[in-house]
Amino acid sequence: MEGAFGLSLTIAACHARRQCRSKASHRFRRVWAATAVETRVESPPVEAAQNEPPNEPSERNLIVLLVAAAYVIWQMDKVNMSVAILPMAEQMGWDSADEGVIQSSIFWGYAATQIIGGFLATRYGGKRVLLFAVTLWSCATMLAPVAASMSTQVFIASRVLVGIGEGLAPAAGLRMVATWVPESERSRAVSTLGSGKTSGSIAGLLLAPVVINSLGWQAMFYSFGFLGLLWAGVWLLKGKDREGSSTVASEEAIPWLSILRTPQLWGVVVAHFCHDWGGYALLTWTPTYLNQALGYNLEGSSEITVIPSVCAVAVAAGSGILADSLHGNGMDLTSVRKLFQSIGFFIPCLMLGLLATTGNVEPGSLMPIVLLTFGIASGACSYAGLYSSHADLSAKYSALVNAISTTFGALAGVCSNAYAGYMLKATGSWSQAIFLPSIALYVVGWAVYISLYDATPVDWDAQDEK
Repeated sequence: MEGAFGLSLTIAACHARRQCRSKASHRFRRVWAATAVETRVESPPVEAAQNEPPNEPSERNLIVLLVAAAYVIWQMDKVNMSVAILPMAEQMGWDSADEGVIQSSIFWGYAATQIIGGFLATRYGGKRVLLFAVTLWSCATMLAPVAASMSTQVFIASRVLVGIGEGLAPAAGLRMVATWVPESERSRAVSTLGSGKTSGSIAGLLLAPVVINSLGWQAMFYSFGFLGLLWAGVWLLKGKDREGSSTVASEEAIPWLSILRTPQLWGVVVAHFCHDWGGYALLTWTPTYLNQALGYNLEGSSEITVIPSVCAVAVAAGSGILADSLHGNGMDLTSVRKLFQSIGFFIPCLMLGLLATTGNVEPGSLMPIVLLTFGIASGACSYAGLYSSHADLSAKYSALVNAISTTFGALAGVCSNAYAGYMLKATGSWSQAIFLPSIALYVVGWAVYISLYDATPVDWDAQDEK
């Protein structure tokens, strides 16, 4: 990941700067939309001043880079199937509907363990949860060839197991960032993780066809799984939770009701679902689209799919730096998040809309590739938008916020891939299968996020006591 992130995190000490509101103000603000309990808290700190991230840039940078490295491997083990599906489908006799089920199976497990991962990371910290997650999905990846030799159903079960492991990771990774990195640097840190995910797509899409053509698709699963186990060994030695960071003791109740009735949270959740519907559909089906619609072979489709991912790394890095700069120069954090999320929705909408109107394209046509590149790359602005929003609301409960939100994002992956496979088999139309549904959901996600999201930190513990 060394060259993928291009970010130098120069960390400044974070100072407590909020004051508690008066009791009268609390009573007045408890009404939301005339019916719901108000959850915005104007000023109380989420954690005590002494628990703010310390000024330890070298140690903090190492943690962020190691977490981002896990994200690289996570995404490699997710996109590898989008390449391997081509030779495997030919060998196994799978049709488009079968491919849709297989492509979506990883998201079944991914969705199932998000809340569990958030709970465990909140209770016990991010290090142990992330270590277990990477070890689990890496072992499951290495079991895939054996599972495929038994039956399609057993292979699907192995992919579900990969998803179970991957589902534990996002909350643990975000908790590490939320507790180690101060607000003034958070957009850059989250964008670093986003660059890690995108770099994983690049690495997976470039390496998978090479390994498959040289050694067979089985070797791809073995080698990718081994890489995850190698990372786990490094993390065991070098990773650690920040000393003094808040965790929830086993006897301490988690304020679930206060969290779940927060309007800001649901603004993030809906935006996450809508954004990931298109994001995951494009991630998993682009190589097949390039192969079937534009006539590229296995290596050619994978190499071209890398182009949007390379651009997305640059966009994620640039958006994170620019977001922190705007916030540092006086723009309030809510406006920063909404600005970048608006870009992350509307440019992809425009590009996919143009792609949907092109109709049948000539094999080897350049225009669809250009439109896909701009659409996918601009979506990376979301790392300075909704994907940074989880940590804004609460550092202490960031893992749970991320878990709730990512559960819905994973469900979007399940639905979008299954739907795309079904529609391709029924109609053969890429517009109906992927482009038009993604546009519709992007618009819905933008409207809800703009309406509900507010980056003001929330003290859920205080609300629960009331």
